[in-house]
Amino acid sequence: MTLTNALFSSVSGLAASSTAISVIGDNIANANTPGFKEKRAEFAAVLGQNITVGSGFAQVGAGARTNDIGTIFSQGTFEQTGRATDLGIEGRGFFVLEGDSGRTYSRAGIFGFDSNGFLVDPGQSRVQGFGVDPVTGQPNGALGDIQVNLPLSPPQATSSIELAMNLSSDETAIPGGFDPTDPFASSQAQETVPIFDSLGTRREATIFFTKTAADTWQYNVTLPDAQSGAPTGDPFVVQGTGDLVFDSSGQLLSIAGGTAPPTVTLNLDASNGAQPLQDITFSMGPIGAGAAGDPTTSFATETATNAQLQDGFAPGQLASLEIDENGRLNGVFTNGNTQSLAQIGLANFGNVEGLTEIGGSQLAESISSGPPIIAAANTGNLGSIRSSSLEKSNVDLAQQFVNLIVSQRSFQANTRTVSVANELLANLVNLGQ
Repeated sequence: MTLTNALFSSVSGLAASSTAISVIGDNIANANTPGFKEKRAEFAAVLGQNITVGSGFAQVGAGARTNDIGTIFSQGTFEQTGRATDLGIEGRGFFVLEGDSGRTYSRAGIFGFDSNGFLVDPGQSRVQGFGVDPVTGQPNGALGDIQVNLPLSPPQATSSIELAMNLSSDETAIPGGFDPTDPFASSQAQETVPIFDSLGTRREATIFFTKTAADTWQYNVTLPDAQSGAPTGDPFVVQGTGDLVFDSSGQLLSIAGGTAPPTVTLNLDASNGAQPLQDITFSMGPIGAGAAGDPTTSFATETATNAQLQDGFAPGQLASLEIDENGRLNGVFTNGNTQSLAQIGLANFGNVEGLTEIGGSQLAESISSGPPIIAAANTGNLGSIRSSSLEKSNVDLAQQFVNLIVSQRSFQANTRTVSVANELLANLVNLGQ
């Protein structure tokens, strides 16, 4: 009976419309869920039976069925949060998590640190990434938990000093050169540079400059007597000396008789346990006109220091964390040093729509999705990471309300079909009365 078929077709239409309304309701409910991706109900026609008509056979449908609930993985917009561990992915990829459900994947980057220093999501699933070699600063390729235990940044002993100065050509040469017993009277310029020993203890190296002849200056690298490993009783102890020779244009021609920066061996007071002898390279900038870098000159103007650099630093504590677009977790320490501590990993799949939702904004691998390809952000076809940002859902509320109206009308139309078929069946029953 085709009227009975109409009833069953309408019932399937009611079920399909109900499913569509449920999916739309879920989209609307998650409009403010970070990383949520819009879903849509996908329907297919149901073939009911073949019937004979004048021209042959015809097919009568039996309604509709839900074929799939698809996920639309389009990019969501970003919301600035000001929290360094809030992360969003711009482009393809998923964060990799390890938790009670095993390995899962997510686009929601609401992360923070637990009491043990592990980077986790709100459900305490641990974010996965790559360790970083402390020597080379490069990822080691081993995927694992990201843990930061507020480490100390180890000290670095000073190995080079670089100055760029103008030593005034108007100065008068001092006969006899530098005298460590009366250093300030026997020099025209001084520059104090902080240096650090092997334990990170700060010392003070003072370089005295004495003009000894036209276009020639003597430099003396000294330490205070109390910091010297071989005290003399003088205010300063000379650790290294040499000449700076300039041409008639005031350009530096040589340092210590050559063009390469000389090495000065510091003899340090090692009562704190540091290494007593410490080699440093002493540079006064590039030699000759036109060379790159900040030069040392001897012009007819006042003596001035233009640049001062040294490469040592004391130990430091972790002050803050920064995460760059490549997913590198960089620690900023109180000694001014910045060190990469880990790199966040991202995963991608051959068929992202085949991933299985398990709740909590997490997805699991399935046969349909294929195995994950895990690598660093900004490599291959993986996207970049935006720190202090969260990816908002890609749900368009205006479109969802339009879809809701359409599904509502579809449901109402199917109820009307049921009502009409029921009336016709009632009329048929009444024929026999």
